[in-house]
Amino acid sequence: MSVVAIQWLALAACLLGAAIRLPDVVRGRGRVVFTALLLLSVAVGLSLEPIYLAVDRLLGGVNLANLAIRLCLYAVFVLLGVRMVAAFKAPRARKFIVGPLGIAVLAATVAFTVYFFFQSDLPYSDTGLTAFADQEAVEHYSEAGRLYPGYVAACLVGPALVSVVNRNARFLHRLAGAFLALGFGTVTVFAVLELFNVELAAGMIILPFSAILCVVLGLCLIWFSKRRAARSGGRSNLLAQ
Repeated sequence: MSVVAIQWLALAACLLGAAIRLPDVVRGRGRVVFTALLLLSVAVGLSLEPIYLAVDRLLGGVNLANLAIRLCLYAVFVLLGVRMVAAFKAPRARKFIVGPLGIAVLAATVAFTVYFFFQSDLPYSDTGLTAFADQEAVEHYSEAGRLYPGYVAACLVGPALVSVVNRNARFLHRLAGAFLALGFGTVTVFAVLELFNVELAAGMIILPFSAILCVVLGLCLIWFSKRRAARSGGRSNLLAQ
């Protein structure tokens, strides 16, 4: 499978994940996860060159679409982080994500991202900003963009793994936890590798988009688990609500 194919597959998965939750949203349920999937769809869509160039042209052709990707991803991790720590009943992870430290990391990440973006010289649209990679400001902008997602993902790997080994949980719930743990673990590893400037080549695309596929698949499995639980009169997980 080509790198571009993985990107399109990730977009399709995000849109499908949002679509299957739409009926519940109309009924007033599941708005947090639905919004996260919708924002993730926007971020993934903008990462695709044809969509990116078309949208950025409307925004002035100065790569504001790239800034939109970053901000959408931060919002996605805020929403999923808050919902997942509640679903997994992980008070320690909640403290790190929505406590003073988590809020400080988010605020610093947004501030650095916006600052370094406007310090960069980006005279024309370029997907991924690869044409401007030699600029120090662009390098710092890219580093800042991985800070918050990597931080939240690292906080969520443990609770997701705990759900996998919970023998009292339904099989689909445990399988979903495995995909979520794999997805968040991949995000964490990717952030660490980038922090140490490890050359990833195609892994720059494969790792993050594979992580997206795992997370979306995990969320979809939890939704299916909820449907089965509803038919049998059981309780559903908060991630399915």
